[in-house]
Amino acid sequence: MYKLAFIGGSCESIAGYPHFIASQMDKRFEVVSGVFSTNPEINKKTAQRWNIKSYYNSIDELIKNEINNIDAVSILTPTPLHIEAIEKLLKLDIPIVCEKPLVSSLEDIEKIEKILDVNKHFLVVTNNYSGYPMVRELKQKILNKELGDILHIRLKMPQESFLRPPKSIKYPQKWRLKDEFIPMISLDLGAHLHHLAYFLLEEEPDKVMATYNSFSKYNVIDDVTMLLEYNSGIKGSFWLSKTALGNRNGLHLEIYGSKASAIWHQENPEKLEFSYFTGQKTIIDRGSDIEMIPNPLYHRMTPGHPAGYIEAFANLYSDIANCLDEYFSKKEFHNSYVFGFEHAKNGIKLLHNSSISNINKTWVETS
Repeated sequence: MYKLAFIGGSCESIAGYPHFIASQMDKRFEVVSGVFSTNPEINKKTAQRWNIKSYYNSIDELIKNEINNIDAVSILTPTPLHIEAIEKLLKLDIPIVCEKPLVSSLEDIEKIEKILDVNKHFLVVTNNYSGYPMVRELKQKILNKELGDILHIRLKMPQESFLRPPKSIKYPQKWRLKDEFIPMISLDLGAHLHHLAYFLLEEEPDKVMATYNSFSKYNVIDDVTMLLEYNSGIKGSFWLSKTALGNRNGLHLEIYGSKASAIWHQENPEKLEFSYFTGQKTIIDRGSDIEMIPNPLYHRMTPGHPAGYIEAFANLYSDIANCLDEYFSKKEFHNSYVFGFEHAKNGIKLLHNSSISNINKTWVETS
């Protein structure tokens, strides 16, 4: 079992508790220490609630006291603060598990490139939605050419949170209400869609055309549409919004091929729907004859007992533990479900070029 420290991710944050549960669900990690919040009371409260004896008031204090007692660090601070922790940890060769997106800008990417040694460092990003069994099943069916040649894709992530905030948490946080060149909604939601599109297609878009809108009272970008073109001929679109009433978290994947199409909704994650050129429609779930069946991670409970967001996150943490096994023995790792710096860099480049497209009202090459 690997010993894990948290930077950020307090019990009052959105990301903290899901990471805490998911990382430990399959006994691959144990959270042993952290600096959970810059607020001393929340920091202490988190450690007490989670029964963690070692907690600190700064990253430097954590590293000084725990560097010989931890195997990896999860970075769960607000996105604009990721770069500070990443630079400190890379310089000390401490393995990093970073909440997506990796950073906020191309400038931050360049800072990491000056330090990162792919032959020495361990840096992965938690793109958790691809941990769902049905999304992984969809990836396999695309690889098997069961959908034929992919023609076009439609990925959507509409939410209502800027018009109807969830009452269960303090939302939106102040840091989400400040846009830089890449707007925060693109970092929050667009990073997920970039990852999922690449996860399924194994191809980066070649061109992007984007339009930004602001419909809420917060004076930030809260609705984004991106049109995409791929060198292979695939066309695509992303829609992300925080002003779409009726959508709690409407992550929705549509993949259209020459033989069949597939649709998956995150709010109904056990079902994967296919429509074939014969006119036939089928729906599969974990109880169907699927390729994901042999892996026990996808069957912690029998089909008919839905596996959800935390389980998908736990699948990813288990994959990351497998990568650490390889890293500590060979200083390298290969895993089709775990993505690191290059993938995150491509995502930030796409979002950066989308901002250029929005300004210039034209197609922009992403390479």
